[in-house]
Amino acid sequence: MRALFRVDASTIIGSGHVIRCLTLAKAFEKKGWEILFCCREHKGHLIDWLEEQKIKLIKLPLLPEPPAHSYACWLGATELQDAEALQLQLDSPVDLLVIDHYGLSATFEQAMQGYFRKLFVIDDLANRRHQCDYLLDQNLYPDYQTRYEGSVNVDCQLLLGPEYALLRPEFLRNRPSLNPSPLTFLVFFGGTDLPNLTCMAIKALQTLKIKAFRADIVIGLANPHHQQVKELCAADKRFQLHVQTDQMAELMQKSTLMIGAGGTTHWERCASALPALVVTLAENQIAGTLSLAAAGVCDYLGDAAQVTTAQMTQAISGLLAQPEYLESMRKKASQVISPDGGCNKIVDLITTDFMTNVGITGNGQ
Repeated sequence: MRALFRVDASTIIGSGHVIRCLTLAKAFEKKGWEILFCCREHKGHLIDWLEEQKIKLIKLPLLPEPPAHSYACWLGATELQDAEALQLQLDSPVDLLVIDHYGLSATFEQAMQGYFRKLFVIDDLANRRHQCDYLLDQNLYPDYQTRYEGSVNVDCQLLLGPEYALLRPEFLRNRPSLNPSPLTFLVFFGGTDLPNLTCMAIKALQTLKIKAFRADIVIGLANPHHQQVKELCAADKRFQLHVQTDQMAELMQKSTLMIGAGGTTHWERCASALPALVVTLAENQIAGTLSLAAAGVCDYLGDAAQVTTAQMTQAISGLLAQPEYLESMRKKASQVISPDGGCNKIVDLITTDFMTNVGITGNGQ
């Protein structure tokens, strides 16, 4: 059986969509599926990195003049252009088409009819129509069970909430105890961090009255402020820089407090029982972050456009002064994610569906 993932990364989109799709793809691969990715060559794409992960790729060129529509910055083409470009390079229909893209909707999905047997959509926004067999939204919203009513076909199978969180296996192995670590900070604001909150966090930590700490600073390959971050870390031995690291689980599990963004990293933090001070980088991160903050899983400082270095320093100091609150946050975070994560649930469900209802064996027959 063959699964095709249509997903992009860029300096605007970030890297989270590609990272979570790769996590799910690896779980499918372990079940014998053949994996193929389709990515457009946006500035800040992760195509080279995916090739290093031994992923087969269809590459869509970046159009010189993207059309003027609301998601031009996400897609770089119209939905019909995107479907046509993909079809031209697809040698044969796939068994499962997986779409994780804010720029794609039922328009693209219907245009791809005949090129897949089943369609799986990963979404966070619930702001557009989908025509699919499965839809995953791993986020925890007050209305997460009902927010897709009227937006999907009636026979779509909805996979909703953190029980389906797409977590790499290392976040599920050796889950940490709830004992506080020595004072260690982890800073990560996603793969690109256009507002440069990483440097803000470094400066905020440097102005703490507490001087005895260490901090792991994580950035992605596409971070446009790489050189500045590198120089700040090199000038202070308390800071260790990690670029596109594959050791995030280890870093989280040994940290006292994380300072970072909303989005998919929420679930990695929860699996690692890691308290967090969160600044949102995009509007779609706000609702989920507010829900987790209300549940006592993290502390929400605000949106990137409003937060200052002084506010961040004050918030970090306030959390460190409340060890009982940090311990409560740690315990509540550890209860959000099921011990086995969501990838295997999703893969088993879809694989079983193909075996029993679609009539395809593990050899694609």
